[in-house]
Amino acid sequence: MSFMDSFYGEKNLYEISHGYVVLIIMYFCIHILLEAVYIGCGCTPMAYINIISILIYIGMFFLNKTEHKIIVAWCILWDIFTHAVVATVFMGYNSGYFFWIISLFSMLFVSFYVPITNAFAKGMAVVYGTLTIVAFVALKYLADYGYLPDKYVPSPGVSGVLFVANAIIASSIVVIQLIVYSHHMNRYNATLKRMNDTDYLTGLYNRKSMIALFIKEVDRMDKGESGDISIAILDIDFFKKINDTYGHNAGDEILIDLADIFRSEGEGKYTVGRWGGEEFVILGSYELSYDDFCKELENLNKKIAGTGFIADNNELTVTVSIGAAHYESGMTIVDIVKRADDRLYEAKETGRNKVITCKENLLD
Repeated sequence: MSFMDSFYGEKNLYEISHGYVVLIIMYFCIHILLEAVYIGCGCTPMAYINIISILIYIGMFFLNKTEHKIIVAWCILWDIFTHAVVATVFMGYNSGYFFWIISLFSMLFVSFYVPITNAFAKGMAVVYGTLTIVAFVALKYLADYGYLPDKYVPSPGVSGVLFVANAIIASSIVVIQLIVYSHHMNRYNATLKRMNDTDYLTGLYNRKSMIALFIKEVDRMDKGESGDISIAILDIDFFKKINDTYGHNAGDEILIDLADIFRSEGEGKYTVGRWGGEEFVILGSYELSYDDFCKELENLNKKIAGTGFIADNNELTVTVSIGAAHYESGMTIVDIVKRADDRLYEAKETGRNKVITCKENLLD
């Protein structure tokens, strides 16, 4: 799977669907328990109404397998709202079903489960939120002034148990929703940071991130810490010709395959970032001496030249030119990058497919 697929593939859609399945099963089980409660309390109207809710959740389980997942989300919300209002009317305010109305408010703000992505959804959210407030106030008013029927209201003892149970369940659902929401927000924030720090095509660090790593290493050296700073700039030879001959998609495939080589060859030894276009920058580990870094570059150059790249169903030989430099006291990031870039230029001017690491390599 490519780096892009990890961001924009079917994974998030699967997780959303799976999240709805969890909700459907959870509320289905709650309604099964409620059915036993209503039958036990002799509340016939709620027993029948609850059977309808159970059938609705069975239908939503299958609907969730289609593309109509937003309908599933709103069906859950409207079922909870309707059930909470009707149960409060028949079972009495003191049974605590109004707590479910309060918990509904949190679901409106958990956008992972109830995406508000267009004008209709925004309007629906406003209507729904308004109705929950109105219903809560109205039920409290009707209960205080004795307008609610008491035919099916359970005994005070049973009402007390239901009050506590509904309070615990409703508050637990709010907490669970917030935990799930926080989890997914943390994941999305991490994804956004990764997208900001990496190249969208190859998954390597981008130019901004590599400069930040350079600055961090220079600061480390300025503090007198041990180690070395070695960098190199790598350029793909005749990359424009590859694009012109085989197309830009083929060029992209080459870049992605090269990134895979950089990751496998450089693990623990150096970090590679995309500098721009077909250029990459390589930062050696501070534990790696410049001589060892240069040997790694030679190995990398040979590895690339000996790899058969498949691009647009064509096997291609790709070579690279590399210019390297290491940090000396008093140098700036600009200085060391320029030195590596000058050596890269010499490598390309003197035949390509080579690594130039110091002045002695250069041909006058």
